[in-house]
Amino acid sequence: MKQLWLLVLAVGCVHTAPFAPPFDPEAARQSLLQADLDFAHEVELHGTEAWVAVFAADGIMLSDGGGTIRGHDAIRKAMSGLGDPQKAKPAVQLRWRPLGAEISRDGTLGWTYGNAVLISAKDKEKVKYVTIWRREGNAWKAVADIGNGGEAEPGKDP
Repeated sequence: MKQLWLLVLAVGCVHTAPFAPPFDPEAARQSLLQADLDFAHEVELHGTEAWVAVFAADGIMLSDGGGTIRGHDAIRKAMSGLGDPQKAKPAVQLRWRPLGAEISRDGTLGWTYGNAVLISAKDKEKVKYVTIWRREGNAWKAVADIGNGGEAEPGKDP
């Protein structure tokens, strides 16, 4: 009788366990591409603060020819030239478009890459980038951003 009770209890636990939908890697990849597109749009509208907001608290930037820029305060300082376009024309504009994305098997990490253009009063520089993202709740947060001169894929301007 005791064994029958344990069997009934075990079967009941299996049937009452919450259902977890299967992981869809293509949907996760598309959500990451959309996060990068949304990031570009928000930076165009809101500048520096939109740039900072997408980074995880432990996020870093690796600039072309520079060192590691770590954390929100340092990232804000490094990207201050983006300003707030709603208040005044920024010193620099950064436009980009992701060209691709990949996702980890469990959907918690991913990366995007693409072409960008950095526009200042003096120059217009083509840049290629890679951003590494981590899933935090329902949002993608940038944990590392790397950019340097050139194009990831020539002719695919943002």
